[in-house]
This record gives sequence, C-alpha cells and structure tokens, in this order.
Amino acid sequence: MLTRLTEQIEHVALRAAPAGTARVMGALPPGALAALQTARFRKTLRLAAERAPFYRDAFRRRGINVDRIGHPSELGDFFTTGEDLRTHGPQAFLAGRAETAFETTGTTSPAPKRVFFSNRELNAMGSASAAALHLMGLRREDIVLSAFDCSFWVSPAVARSALQYIGCFHVEAGKIDPLECYMHAIEYKPTVIFGEPSWMIRFAQIAAERGAWPVKLMVAGGENIAETARREVERVWGAPMLLNYGQTEAFGSLGLECREQQGYHRNDLHFLFEIDYPDRDGYGELVYTTLTRDVMPLIRYRASDITRLIDEPCACGLFARRLAKIRSRADEMVVCGMGNVGPWVFEEILRGIAQVHDEWQAVLTNNGRYDVIELRIEVGGQGSEVGAAVLTSVKERFPDFWKNLQMGLYELRVSPSAPGTLRTGRKLRRIVDERVLTPSS
Repeated sequence: MLTRLTEQIEHVALRAAPAGTARVMGALPPGALAALQTARFRKTLRLAAERAPFYRDAFRRRGINVDRIGHPSELGDFFTTGEDLRTHGPQAFLAGRAETAFETTGTTSPAPKRVFFSNRELNAMGSASAAALHLMGLRREDIVLSAFDCSFWVSPAVARSALQYIGCFHVEAGKIDPLECYMHAIEYKPTVIFGEPSWMIRFAQIAAERGAWPVKLMVAGGENIAETARREVERVWGAPMLLNYGQTEAFGSLGLECREQQGYHRNDLHFLFEIDYPDRDGYGELVYTTLTRDVMPLIRYRASDITRLIDEPCACGLFARRLAKIRSRADEMVVCGMGNVGPWVFEEILRGIAQVHDEWQAVLTNNGRYDVIELRIEVGGQGSEVGAAVLTSVKERFPDFWKNLQMGLYELRVSPSAPGTLRTGRKLRRIVDERVLTPSS
C-alpha cells in the first residue's frame, strides 16, 4: 500500500511544474522512499534476469534466484563493471528497445563504453533534473547558456530535456573556445551558465578581463575542481557555482550540490546506492543500481569513485540525502582539464618518440586555477627535443586534448630524467593525482 501511494505521489509530482515536483516529493511519508526503492529494485532485477543476456547468464552461472533477492547487497560479490560494458557490448545488457545512445571514454582503455536509452528514460531524467535545478534557483525567466561538449556526451541532452520542463530561454554553445563563446554570450547575457569546471575557469578569466554581467547561478559537471578555483569563478560572476555528479552510464545526474556545497543531493528516485568495503569513516567505492531503466538496466555498477553516503540532514533543509564529495578514483583513470585520461593515453602520446624509454609517470597538481600535468619521462641522451615531440603527438593523436590545451584548460609540462630514476619500488604508479580538490565531507 505504501509503495503504491508513493508511486502515485511521484506520478503526480513529475507531471507537475518543477516547483510542484520538489514540493510534493518533499512531503513523502517516512519509509515511503525506501519501500519504493525496494519495489523498483525487485522489478528491475527480474527484468534484467529475464531479458538481458549478460545478467541472465551471470545469474544462472552463480545460481542466483532473483525472486529471493530484496536488496542489491544480497547479491554478494556480484557487480557490473565498466570492463563488462566494453567487453560484452551494449547488446548483452539490453532488456528493451533502444532509441538513443551515448558514449564515454572515461576509462583506462581506448575503447569507449556505449550505453543505450529510450526517449521515455530521457524525459524522466529531464523532469527530475528540472526539479533539482528549480530548487537551486533556476526559473522560467532565466537565460541559460550551455557550453557542455555535445560529442556523444549525455549531459547536453539531459540539460536540454530539463530546460524544456522549466520553459526558460536556452542557448547551446557546445564546448568551443571560451573567448569565442564569450564574444557570442555577451549578446545574450545569460543568467545561468552550464559547462565543465576547467572551461568555466577559463571563461571566468576572460570575463574578469573583458567584463562580467549579472549571473545568478552556474552549474558545472564532468570534472572536479579546486575550491580556490571555484571561489575565484564565483568572485568574478558574483554567483554560486554548483557541481553536478554523474556518469554516462547513469544517464546524467546521480546527484547535484545545493548552495551549501556540502556534497551532492542524491537521486534516490532513480538509483539505489551502496558503498563497497567502506573504511571506518564510511568511504569506499560507490556502487549504484538503476531503478527506472527498462532499456539497459545496470545492477550494482561500480562507479570507480571513492565517496560515502551522508544520511544526516543538510543545512539547506532539502529532503534528499547526499553523497559526499568525491575523494578519489578507484582506478588510475583521472578526470582533469585535459579530459578523461588513463595510462593508455600517455602510452599512445609517447609511442614512437625517439630516445623515450619505457618508464614514465604523469603527476597531476592544481595551481589554484587549473590543472597541471607533469609528464616525467626517462630518456636517453639530452632529450632536448622530447617536449616538442610530445606536444606534436598530442596535437596529432588526441585533437580534443589538444583543443583543451589551446583553450588554456590545463598546462602540460614535460620533465625528462635519466634512465633508472623514476622507479623506486617493484611497481611504478603511472598516474599520480596530487590535487587537493575538495575538503573531506
């Protein structure tokens, strides 16, 4: 009875205007959300076991009877990984008819992960995102500029879907050079700006030099950001910059900051969250299960991000619980101003460059404004031409990374060293992230 009542409330809420959605969902009776999550999880699990070849075969091999499973944790050591998506392909996970697809290269492999969805799922995520954006202050009378990269990335589509529910004016620039974007944007004078954090930093620098206009809100996603850099962006525009946390596999937003900026208010209507092997402070790898997807459901998907669940109330008063700010990655892939990079990226950059030995290490720092990547390379001889060769390789083999470099979204330094100097133990960690991006929360 409680689950049915909750679904009816949600149905009414999501058909309402964004303001009504937030108000109605905040009035759910105690225990209603947990009951709804359980019912949706059981439905999703049965659907995956019956129709998705990957899950059907995996559950059969493991002797899992899905009718006896009431919570993801009861699946024991079964998880879905990004490697599963790459290896088996999206067809192995399909449980319904797909109508759109997006890709992510945020892996330690050059092969992208492809994720399929339906238009219904896109609209559902747009409606939920519209409610969240309304709570953050976005209104019908606002003018929105979106500088999200449209190349196979899900964020522009979800943002577009959300904005249609809000009904505001929307200009979609795509991820072009911040200076070029500024020259266009000044004619519209948007009151809300969407973009990737590293792009937003450069855009703010240009505004500081050429002049800013009144802005009420900025929403950034796709990367983390140093708090000093965030404060500088906010100073230039005189407005808060809130971070969205999501993945292509999740179809956009898993959570969004409020103006308190103390973690992401999580999307519990569409996902069930777990922390795998939490430490004594509750931090561990985030694992999530989709609850409303019938095209390509994901069961216990490893996000590769280290965080914790926060159930204590937020000072903002919002009903939604939170995810702590991401502390680190569980693998060696990092998200930075260069883009989503893993060891394979630097291996490809260095491939074929004369005098370069097998040992190298990329060290990431942040100077308070943008990310700095120091590529330490063992070379034979003087190695005086290695730096220029690395830049040429980036330009020819990774145009997107080169574009980000030209836009000033990060700095790439090449530091040659003598053979045998980098490795001090049995293993050499290829990517070292020394950025202090956010305080623990």
